[in-house]
Formats: sequence, structure tokens, C-alpha cells
Amino acid sequence: MIPLLVAGLALWANDVADPATIDKTWRIATGAPFGPMAILDLNGMNTNYNILKEIPGELTQKIAEKLKTELIDKGKLGQQSGEGFYKYPDPEWQSKDFLKA
Repeated sequence: MIPLLVAGLALWANDVADPATIDKTWRIATGAPFGPMAILDLNGMNTNYNILKEIPGELTQKIAEKLKTELIDKGKLGQQSGEGFYKYPDPEWQSKDFLKA
């Protein structure tokens, strides 16, 4: 699961796509109920950050730093704080219209 989550994070960290687009594409392509960014919100940003810091490599360290500066340092810790990549309790990915083109 970690390589798949890192792939989603890499798209975000490299400014290829925003979290909603990443999740929407993932869910349409796989039929999964959650996309990687929603899963990461559930995990909690501190957990994600701590795991990434232990994986050697330029990409994982870049992602870890972006998680820290753009989310953790701003108190956006995921579902536990009410905001991460999405705002809770009603994140946009749960909307009936989210998967519509």
C-alpha cells in the first residue's frame, strides 16, 4: 500500500495534480471507495510524515518536507484535526457529484 500512496503523493508534491483530481482518477480507474489522499487523511499527517522520513530517497524526503510545511505546520493533520487534504466531517470526495465528469 505504501508505494501506491507514495505515487499519489508524488503527483501532489510535483504539482502534477491536486488531491481531488488524484483521488477522483484513482477511484474511477480502480473502483476503490477511497483515493490515496483520503487514505492519507485517515492515517494522519504525522504518521505519514514519520513513515516517509524513514524511507531513503530524494522523492520521499521531498514529499515529507512538503507534508510538513503545507499541512502539519498549519495544523492540517487529517481527519483528526478536521482538515488535511480535505475538510471534515464532509469532505468533497464523499459527495455524490465527486465522480461526475
